[in-house]
Amino acid sequence: MRNAENKPTPLAYGYAENGLLHTELQWAQMDEACFAKTIGADLVDFAYIDDGSLYAVILEISSLCRGLAEKQASADDIARAVLEKCEPVLRVNLYFSVYLMSFLDFLFDGTIDERVFPGASRAERRLRKAARDAQNADVMEVIDLIFEACQSKRKLAETALRAIYEAEAGDDLSPLERYYRREHEDVLFQKQFHATFTVKLGRRATGDRSVTQLTALDTVDDLLRYELFLLVTQGRRYKFCKNCGKPFIPAGRSDAVYCDRVMDGADKPCSKIGAYRTDVKKVEADPVLNAYRMAYRRMHKNMEYGGLEEDAFHRWKDEAAQKRDRCKAGELSAEEFLAWLDGTSRRR
Repeated sequence: MRNAENKPTPLAYGYAENGLLHTELQWAQMDEACFAKTIGADLVDFAYIDDGSLYAVILEISSLCRGLAEKQASADDIARAVLEKCEPVLRVNLYFSVYLMSFLDFLFDGTIDERVFPGASRAERRLRKAARDAQNADVMEVIDLIFEACQSKRKLAETALRAIYEAEAGDDLSPLERYYRREHEDVLFQKQFHATFTVKLGRRATGDRSVTQLTALDTVDDLLRYELFLLVTQGRRYKFCKNCGKPFIPAGRSDAVYCDRVMDGADKPCSKIGAYRTDVKKVEADPVLNAYRMAYRRMHKNMEYGGLEEDAFHRWKDEAAQKRDRCKAGELSAEEFLAWLDGTSRRR
């Protein structure tokens, strides 16, 4: 994209406020592509989550376009259907969105956004070559090249986070001190992550009258460097999820031990799975809770099979919960509670 002066438009403008990184991508296909996440959350997710989901989405969109084209749908109808399909995905992760948008650019007008592929890697060189002959380009090859470039950038982000946050033996530096040392003593790190940014005053978002200091982020590299810098200087230290083992930035409570990602093969986020497993372990370790759970199941099944009316089940459930709480508080002995559970839940 270029502005009225024929100069490249920055890929995004960003600013940090109240622990959040606000980013507005400058993308021709959408009037507004704004993100607001906890500082570092998108970067850490990008570095450590499975990027196969991005590949699957791109393949699905390609198939959708091909199907609509075979039905002789208009270009506007195809664009509308694709953007509608992409809308939920574009909000998941800032960096995945950038690469997904670049694929849509190629689909819609045969261009490759050099702000997303500014380097000289094999994938980036071949993508620019494909754009020069878009009519004859192999779409599957373009998809593979975009994915390869995304993987390379993802690994770069992971390398940076490990270098700054994972201390070696005898290293008692803070992440900020480690970042400073790397930037001044590590030539490769300096080449990959040193950046200077242009700042200006501007609107917080399209249509917003309030003004703040905006940082121009010319390329995807600048996007990554800016969030890394903010994470080190303003953000929270990331944690390792006790369910999937991958790093995450707590979005709510600072003492959170589970992330909110939905891992491959799961239908619930780690926060839900982890809480359930914790509850199961508590029940297994506590004979009173285990007995309460088993009695609850018996009564519920009895209701399902018609042996107990729903009102009676709910009255039992409320009384059982009260007695459970009294037992936990020491107001009712375990023996009395277990005897009551056995006597009430096993009646025919």
